[in-house]
Amino acid sequence: MGTSSGSNIHHHPSSKMLPPRQQPRAAGLQTSLSLVSSDPRLSPDAQELRSNSDNIRESPTESASSRETWPTADAMMAKKMENGKAENDCPEQSVIRRVSGADKIFLRDIARERVDVISEKMHHLPDDFLDELKNGLRAILEGSGGSQHREEFSILQRLVQNRSDLTAKTLIRAHRVQLEILVSINTGIQAFLHPSISLSQTSLIEVFVFKRCRNIACQNQLPADDCTCEICANRSGFCNLCMCVICNKFDFEVNTCRWIGCDLCSHWTHTDCAIRDGQICMGPSVKSGAGPTEMLFRCRACNRTSELLGWVKDVFQHCAPAWEREALTRELDFVSRIFRGSEDTRGRKLFWKCEELIEKMKGGLVESTACRVILMFFQGTYYAKQ
Repeated sequence: MGTSSGSNIHHHPSSKMLPPRQQPRAAGLQTSLSLVSSDPRLSPDAQELRSNSDNIRESPTESASSRETWPTADAMMAKKMENGKAENDCPEQSVIRRVSGADKIFLRDIARERVDVISEKMHHLPDDFLDELKNGLRAILEGSGGSQHREEFSILQRLVQNRSDLTAKTLIRAHRVQLEILVSINTGIQAFLHPSISLSQTSLIEVFVFKRCRNIACQNQLPADDCTCEICANRSGFCNLCMCVICNKFDFEVNTCRWIGCDLCSHWTHTDCAIRDGQICMGPSVKSGAGPTEMLFRCRACNRTSELLGWVKDVFQHCAPAWEREALTRELDFVSRIFRGSEDTRGRKLFWKCEELIEKMKGGLVESTACRVILMFFQGTYYAKQ
């Protein structure tokens, strides 16, 4: 997270494509991170976050969601390909019927049988049959079948994760589709099954054994930046460049108060998670170390604090003019919940102002006016105590 100086922007020296929240400052304040759990052994129920103290408004459940989050372009491409697939359902079925019962394999077979045995069988199966296997797993991961699909995924993941033979050495012998299915079961992410996603076999194996970030938009080697902190060293699959240190998930949000980056260690935390976990609270001034208290963020990774008012001001000054109505309302709500428990004058005033603007926008106040009001408020309130 950053203070008013904008120090939450991590400038990465690499020339390759950077994760969403790691874009250069020149493109505007980038404060995003992700929501698929970094620990695939946790079920969605087990990943439910603890609630925060009573004086903080309950955060929306979206940060605890284990659904996959797609960039807009990929989502559109996915929809087009799914539509195209649907148009060819009949021909595919005719091909599948020509596969004898003895030759067929099922998802549970892939999850529990030896890599080389399944690989050999898959090499003799038609592509349409393999596509149906992948589509079947995608449907399970989407949860369209309700509790039945959730139970089936739990069985598949348990089968995969209880095996000791799935290593980098043995997975080299896997069929391409077999490897994609194993990675998707292990991570719970259906993107690895999508025809528009094409990772090398080496990259897929590294994702499976937690040596590469599972975030398709990140894909950094792990531990990212060779970080040696306790979280990066001990949490399998965790990437400090794109994942929340509390919920272990990632998404593609940028230019938002949805994520807080630590000024000191550059690890990221989802704002909802920080609220629920009590990482946002009152404390001594970061600048003086004494005197009046203010609302602070305590980083789980390094246990150090950063002040929040300057960070919120920074985000709004850089990003609010470009927000549409829905985004501005959402960001005001984030700030309102962050400062709901504030006991200092500036924090309380900011909370009241956000609540006031949210209500006025519900009544028809145009977003450009609301944006101008909150920016003027930041100018007056923040500098009043400098």
